[in-house]
Amino acid sequence: MKTLIVGNRPLNSNIIDLAKEKLVIAADGGADRLLKHNITPDFVIGDLDSISDKSATKLEEWLVSNKNIQKTDLEKAVDYAIDKGATDIQIVGWSGGRIDHTLAALGLAFNSKISLIDEQFTVQAILDSKTIEGAENTLFSLIAMPEARVSVTGARWNLQHEKLRMGGRGVHNQIGPTGTVTIDCHSGNLLLIQGNFILPHD
Repeated sequence: MKTLIVGNRPLNSNIIDLAKEKLVIAADGGADRLLKHNITPDFVIGDLDSISDKSATKLEEWLVSNKNIQKTDLEKAVDYAIDKGATDIQIVGWSGGRIDHTLAALGLAFNSKISLIDEQFTVQAILDSKTIEGAENTLFSLIAMPEARVSVTGARWNLQHEKLRMGGRGVHNQIGPTGTVTIDCHSGNLLLIQGNFILPHD
């Protein structure tokens, strides 16, 4: 089952397309964000301290209270989605705002069912090997958390069993002229941050 989870951050107009034919779960105040786009979530999950009184009243039948202080509202929404049988989970409204919440959201990407989406990037974990496709010069970055041993072929800058540590090394690579890049994570934890735009070159 395809599922969209919406956090409490500003949404772009593409939310309408992303929500089509999916189970839509709002993480607490994400419900207000959805209603601004005339989208009614199937469920609203969280400690319910961020959703407005007006939205809570309107969505009363779909509210699911979870007061677990050990998890963020996004984590609670992910757990609920998996319990409902979700096999493909996209999360929007996760980035920006508080840096601690943003970093916690990045950790969710290490679940193979999950991808994090914002207006420019899709974030996924590379658990073993992944091939990406796109036009030449489409940007992508690799972030080790905190380190990973990585090979990359088909990119503007390739790697061969190189150890990456969390930092600038691995950031700002591009899809090469073949349009196909293979990324292998031999060990450690690795995030792929795949852009939806092409970088011009002089």
